Amino acid sequence: MNWYYALNGQQLGPVSEHEILQLASQGTLSAGSLIWRDGMGDWQPLSTALPAALATASPAAPQIGGFAVPEAQKDLVVQQMREGVSPALPGALNYAGFWIRFVAKFIDNLVLIFFVLILMGLLGVGLYAAGVPIEPSQDPNTPPPTGFVILMIAYYLFAFGFQIAYPAIMVAKYGATWGKMALGLKVVNDDGSKLSTGKSWGRGFAELVNQFTCAIGYIIAGFDSEKRALHDHICSTRVITTR
Repeated sequence: MNWYYALNGQQLGPVSEHEILQLASQGTLSAGSLIWRDGMGDWQPLSTALPAALATASPAAPQIGGFAVPEAQKDLVVQQMREGVSPALPGALNYAGFWIRFVAKFIDNLVLIFFVLILMGLLGVGLYAAGVPIEPSQDPNTPPPTGFVILMIAYYLFAFGFQIAYPAIMVAKYGATWGKMALGLKVVNDDGSKLSTGKSWGRGFAELVNQFTCAIGYIIAGFDSEKRALHDHICSTRVITTR
Protein backbone atom coordinates (compact mmCIF):
# COMPACT_ATOMS: atom_id res chain seq x y z
CA MET A 1 0.00 0.00 0.00
CA ASN A 2 1.48 3.33 -1.10
CA TRP A 3 1.51 6.34 1.22
CA TYR A 4 2.24 10.01 0.63
CA TYR A 5 3.44 12.47 3.27
CA ALA A 6 3.92 16.24 3.62
CA LEU A 7 7.31 17.54 4.73
CA ASN A 8 8.63 21.12 4.64
CA GLY A 9 5.73 22.22 2.45
CA GLN A 10 6.24 19.47 -0.14
CA GLN A 11 4.25 16.35 -0.98
CA LEU A 12 6.53 13.32 -1.02
CA GLY A 13 5.98 9.69 -1.96
CA PRO A 14 4.78 7.18 -2.78
CA VAL A 15 6.38 5.12 -0.02
CA SER A 16 5.42 1.88 1.66
CA GLU A 17 3.92 1.62 5.12
CA HIS A 18 7.24 0.22 6.33
CA GLU A 19 9.01 3.37 5.11
CA ILE A 20 6.45 5.53 6.91
CA LEU A 21 7.27 3.61 10.11
CA GLN A 22 10.99 4.21 9.51
CA LEU A 23 10.46 7.95 8.96
CA ALA A 24 8.49 8.15 12.22
CA SER A 25 11.17 6.16 14.04
CA GLN A 26 13.89 8.51 12.76
CA GLY A 27 11.90 11.56 13.88
CA THR A 28 11.37 12.82 10.33
CA LEU A 29 7.61 12.47 10.77
CA SER A 30 5.82 13.52 13.94
CA ALA A 31 2.33 12.91 15.30
CA GLY A 32 1.01 15.95 13.43
CA SER A 33 2.66 15.18 10.08
CA LEU A 34 0.05 14.84 7.35
CA ILE A 35 -0.12 11.57 5.40
CA TRP A 36 -2.47 10.18 2.76
CA ARG A 37 -3.13 7.01 0.78
CA ASP A 38 -5.58 6.05 -1.92
CA GLY A 39 -9.04 5.60 -0.44
CA MET A 40 -8.72 8.31 2.22
CA GLY A 41 -10.99 11.32 1.84
CA ASP A 42 -8.42 13.88 2.96
CA TRP A 43 -4.93 14.16 4.40
CA GLN A 44 -4.78 13.22 8.07
CA PRO A 45 -2.22 13.54 10.88
CA LEU A 46 0.02 10.51 11.36
CA SER A 47 -1.43 10.02 14.84
CA THR A 48 -4.91 9.54 13.31
CA ALA A 49 -4.20 7.73 10.05
CA LEU A 50 -1.42 5.40 11.24
CA PRO A 51 -1.08 5.51 15.03
CA ALA A 52 1.06 2.37 15.03
CA ALA A 53 3.88 4.43 13.54
CA LEU A 54 4.18 6.46 16.74
CA ALA A 55 5.05 3.39 18.76
CA THR A 56 8.41 3.32 17.01
CA ALA A 57 9.02 7.09 17.07
CA SER A 58 12.12 8.32 18.82
CA PRO A 59 11.34 9.91 22.22
CA ALA A 60 14.50 11.97 22.13
CA ALA A 61 13.33 14.63 19.68
CA PRO A 62 14.61 18.11 20.64
CA GLN A 63 12.21 20.58 22.23
CA ILE A 64 11.55 24.06 20.82
CA GLY A 65 8.96 26.23 22.50
CA GLY A 66 7.60 23.26 24.41
CA PHE A 67 7.06 21.11 21.32
CA ALA A 68 8.94 17.98 20.28
CA VAL A 69 10.60 18.81 16.95
CA PRO A 70 11.84 16.09 14.57
CA GLU A 71 15.53 16.56 13.78
CA ALA A 72 14.75 16.88 10.06
CA GLN A 73 12.39 19.83 10.72
CA LYS A 74 14.44 21.68 13.33
CA ASP A 75 16.04 24.16 10.91
CA LEU A 76 12.67 24.91 9.27
CA VAL A 77 11.01 25.59 12.62
CA VAL A 78 13.82 27.90 13.76
CA GLN A 79 13.63 29.83 10.47
CA GLN A 80 9.84 30.17 10.77
CA MET A 81 10.21 31.55 14.28
CA ARG A 82 12.73 34.12 13.02
CA GLU A 83 10.29 35.18 10.27
CA GLY A 84 7.44 35.55 12.74
CA VAL A 85 5.54 32.53 11.41
CA SER A 86 4.03 30.15 13.93
CA PRO A 87 6.11 26.94 13.97
CA ALA A 88 4.82 24.05 11.90
CA LEU A 89 4.16 21.79 14.86
CA PRO A 90 1.05 19.97 16.10
CA GLY A 91 -1.29 22.53 17.61
CA ALA A 92 1.15 25.42 17.05
CA LEU A 93 -0.66 27.20 14.19
CA ASN A 94 -2.94 29.97 15.41
CA TYR A 95 -5.60 30.18 12.70
CA ALA A 96 -7.01 33.61 11.93
CA GLY A 97 -10.75 33.91 12.54
CA PHE A 98 -13.43 34.93 10.07
CA TRP A 99 -13.91 38.53 11.21
CA ILE A 100 -10.25 39.50 11.30
CA ARG A 101 -9.90 38.03 7.80
CA PHE A 102 -12.98 40.01 6.76
CA VAL A 103 -11.39 43.27 7.93
CA ALA A 104 -8.12 42.39 6.18
CA LYS A 105 -10.03 41.70 2.96
CA PHE A 106 -11.88 45.00 3.32
CA ILE A 107 -8.55 46.85 3.55
CA ASP A 108 -7.22 44.96 0.52
CA ASN A 109 -10.33 45.86 -1.47
CA LEU A 110 -9.73 49.55 -0.70
CA VAL A 111 -6.17 49.13 -1.97
CA LEU A 112 -7.43 47.47 -5.17
CA ILE A 113 -10.07 50.16 -5.75
CA PHE A 114 -7.44 52.88 -5.30
CA PHE A 115 -5.08 51.39 -7.89
CA VAL A 116 -7.88 50.64 -10.37
CA LEU A 117 -9.20 54.20 -10.11
CA ILE A 118 -5.70 55.61 -10.62
CA LEU A 119 -5.19 53.53 -13.75
CA MET A 120 -8.66 54.31 -15.08
CA GLY A 121 -8.05 58.01 -14.52
CA LEU A 122 -4.74 57.91 -16.36
CA LEU A 123 -6.29 55.96 -19.22
CA GLY A 124 -9.21 58.40 -19.42
CA VAL A 125 -6.87 61.37 -19.53
CA GLY A 126 -4.81 59.68 -22.24
CA LEU A 127 -7.88 58.96 -24.38
CA TYR A 128 -9.15 62.51 -23.95
CA ALA A 129 -5.74 63.95 -24.89
CA ALA A 130 -5.70 61.73 -27.99
CA GLY A 131 -9.10 63.02 -29.03
CA VAL A 132 -10.86 59.67 -28.60
CA PRO A 133 -14.55 60.26 -27.74
CA ILE A 134 -15.51 58.99 -24.29
CA GLU A 135 -18.84 60.58 -23.31
CA PRO A 136 -21.76 58.29 -24.29
CA SER A 137 -24.63 59.81 -26.26
CA GLN A 138 -28.01 60.55 -24.67
CA ASP A 139 -29.64 58.76 -27.59
CA PRO A 140 -30.10 55.08 -26.62
CA ASN A 141 -29.99 54.07 -30.29
CA THR A 142 -26.52 55.49 -30.73
CA PRO A 143 -23.69 52.98 -30.12
CA PRO A 144 -21.27 53.89 -27.33
CA PRO A 145 -18.17 55.80 -28.43
CA THR A 146 -14.84 54.03 -28.84
CA GLY A 147 -13.27 55.59 -25.76
CA PHE A 148 -16.16 54.48 -23.55
CA VAL A 149 -15.83 50.87 -24.78
CA ILE A 150 -12.09 50.95 -24.16
CA LEU A 151 -12.63 52.21 -20.61
CA MET A 152 -15.17 49.48 -19.82
CA ILE A 153 -12.91 46.73 -21.14
CA ALA A 154 -9.94 48.19 -19.28
CA TYR A 155 -11.94 48.37 -16.05
CA TYR A 156 -12.70 44.64 -16.04
CA LEU A 157 -9.15 43.76 -17.08
CA PHE A 158 -7.69 45.92 -14.30
CA ALA A 159 -10.19 44.69 -11.71
CA PHE A 160 -9.70 40.98 -12.36
CA GLY A 161 -5.99 41.35 -13.05
CA PHE A 162 -5.32 43.10 -9.75
CA GLN A 163 -7.46 40.59 -7.85
CA ILE A 164 -5.07 37.88 -9.02
CA ALA A 165 -1.73 39.68 -9.21
CA TYR A 166 -1.93 41.73 -6.01
CA PRO A 167 -2.31 38.82 -3.52
CA ALA A 168 -0.09 36.55 -5.60
CA ILE A 169 2.87 38.95 -5.65
CA MET A 170 2.47 40.07 -2.04
CA VAL A 171 2.06 36.56 -0.60
CA ALA A 172 4.99 35.22 -2.64
CA LYS A 173 7.28 38.02 -1.45
CA TYR A 174 6.04 38.87 2.04
CA GLY A 175 3.67 36.06 2.99
CA ALA A 176 0.74 38.50 3.28
CA THR A 177 -1.11 41.32 1.55
CA TRP A 178 -1.12 44.84 3.00
CA GLY A 179 -4.46 44.19 4.66
CA LYS A 180 -3.16 41.04 6.33
CA MET A 181 0.11 42.72 7.31
CA ALA A 182 -1.83 45.51 9.06
CA LEU A 183 -3.59 42.93 11.23
CA GLY A 184 -0.65 40.59 11.80
CA LEU A 185 -1.83 37.77 9.51
CA LYS A 186 0.14 35.51 7.19
CA VAL A 187 -0.68 32.95 4.51
CA VAL A 188 1.18 29.67 4.95
CA ASN A 189 1.10 26.06 3.82
CA ASP A 190 -0.73 23.53 5.97
CA ASP A 191 2.54 22.78 7.78
CA GLY A 192 3.27 26.45 8.49
CA SER A 193 5.89 26.91 5.76
CA LYS A 194 6.02 29.79 3.28
CA LEU A 195 4.17 29.49 -0.02
CA SER A 196 6.19 29.14 -3.21
CA THR A 197 5.74 31.71 -5.97
CA GLY A 198 3.81 29.23 -8.09
CA LYS A 199 1.45 28.32 -5.27
CA SER A 200 0.92 32.01 -4.46
CA TRP A 201 -0.24 32.62 -8.02
CA GLY A 202 -2.38 29.50 -7.93
CA ARG A 203 -4.05 30.78 -4.75
CA GLY A 204 -4.64 34.15 -6.45
CA PHE A 205 -6.46 32.44 -9.32
CA ALA A 206 -8.34 30.14 -6.91
CA GLU A 207 -9.68 33.15 -5.03
CA LEU A 208 -11.54 34.22 -8.16
CA VAL A 209 -13.79 31.19 -7.67
CA ASN A 210 -15.31 33.04 -4.72
CA GLN A 211 -16.68 35.63 -7.16
CA PHE A 212 -19.02 32.96 -8.54
CA THR A 213 -20.23 31.55 -5.21
CA CYS A 214 -22.05 34.66 -3.92
CA ALA A 215 -19.23 35.02 -1.34
CA ILE A 216 -20.04 31.60 0.15
CA GLY A 217 -16.44 30.65 -0.53
CA TYR A 218 -15.38 33.32 1.97
CA ILE A 219 -18.16 32.66 4.47
CA ILE A 220 -17.25 28.98 4.98
CA ALA A 221 -14.11 30.17 6.80
CA GLY A 222 -16.36 31.06 9.71
CA PHE A 223 -17.50 27.45 10.06
CA ASP A 224 -14.30 25.57 9.22
CA SER A 225 -12.25 24.15 12.11
CA GLU A 226 -9.07 25.65 10.60
CA LYS A 227 -10.78 28.82 9.35
CA ARG A 228 -10.19 27.93 5.70
CA ALA A 229 -11.99 29.77 2.91
CA LEU A 230 -12.73 27.99 -0.37
CA HIS A 231 -9.43 29.01 -1.97
CA ASP A 232 -7.58 27.75 1.12
CA HIS A 233 -9.24 24.36 0.63
CA ILE A 234 -8.31 24.35 -3.05
CA CYS A 235 -4.65 25.22 -2.44
CA SER A 236 -4.21 23.60 0.99
CA THR A 237 -3.23 26.89 2.63
CA ARG A 238 -3.96 28.45 6.00
CA VAL A 239 -4.17 32.04 7.28
CA ILE A 240 -2.58 32.43 10.71
CA THR A 241 -2.02 35.19 13.24
CA THR A 242 1.57 36.12 14.03
CA ARG A 243 1.01 38.30 17.07
